[in-house]
Amino acid sequence: MKFFQSSSKVKSNRELTHSEWICEATGDTNASFYMLRFTSQGNVEGWVKYADRKEEVKVFSASYVKEKNLLKFYKQDDVFVAVFSKEKIAAVIDGQTMNFIRCSKG
Repeated sequence: MKFFQSSSKVKSNRELTHSEWICEATGDTNASFYMLRFTSQGNVEGWVKYADRKEEVKVFSASYVKEKNLLKFYKQDDVFVAVFSKEKIAAVIDGQTMNFIRCSKG
């Protein structure tokens, strides 16, 4: 589809590569937190830590592009958009705004 094609090159997503972002205010009583893991340049995974499980569960894999402070996530026919800053990703998912904060690696 030509609408999604662009002749301009997308700038590097290196500042997100290998970073993790957590959202603890999920609105889901079964979930302790949601997490975005940017596994490589252009790929992201969504994870959930359910209260009744020891391990996190991967719930989706998607591609993404970063254009200035806007992130666009593409998973098959689904698209969602988020606003990125160095400290926070504000995403609107299923009509709910979720604020993901960068995890510090220790």
